[in-house]
Amino acid sequence: MNTPPTTEPFDFDGAYGSDYESIARTAIPGYLSSFQQALVLLGGRLSPSPRVLVVGAGTGIELVTFKTARPGWRLTGVDPSRQMIGIAKHRMREAGVGDGVRLVHGPVSDLDEDGFAAATCFNVMHFLPDDGAKLLLLRDIAARLAPGAAFLLFELHGDRSGPRFDELFAAWIRYWKTRGMGEAERAAFRAKIDEGIHWASEARILELLAEAGFEDAWRYYRALLYGGWISRRSR
Repeated sequence: MNTPPTTEPFDFDGAYGSDYESIARTAIPGYLSSFQQALVLLGGRLSPSPRVLVVGAGTGIELVTFKTARPGWRLTGVDPSRQMIGIAKHRMREAGVGDGVRLVHGPVSDLDEDGFAAATCFNVMHFLPDDGAKLLLLRDIAARLAPGAAFLLFELHGDRSGPRFDELFAAWIRYWKTRGMGEAERAAFRAKIDEGIHWASEARILELLAEAGFEDAWRYYRALLYGGWISRRSR
């Protein structure tokens, strides 16, 4: 029986998922360096062999980056897309970093572990509406962390009614062109953004983090409409 095509703008179990890394490298300023930044930020807060939760394991590049540099880290990667889990498994096999890494297909709420020393959530939350879904994700992550555990969040964000949003958004689209994205690709990607991204301002992100049980949150990175924040699970 043929599977009907998905109506989701970001179909991580379909064509978008299979092309995701190429798109991310093109469209996200600092995509590759974001994982290196996470590595060095967490490296200053963790013991030599911590358990680290990676929410949105995606293509596995974050897991490979962490495990290659810190072989003693014990990693659990979670992703609701079966296709992305398969891509991550393949990447880890190629990199030879499978030992000490667990991949879980499903939402964070299905994870049967807690007490993690740290967690990351990169390029996930902007796909969720702010109707309780963003907050629920953050609460599910907080519930699986030890008190005081570090948490890194990296997101597309912005206040659509703010004074600089339109300028930044237009610059971001021009960035796609400078990175080699063709006119038709840009139009298709813009349509996906318009339909499937659920924007939140930085103030709202900080509010959600506090409500979910995180404290001492501060932004360590910004590039156009992307930002990175580090916080810790409230004690």
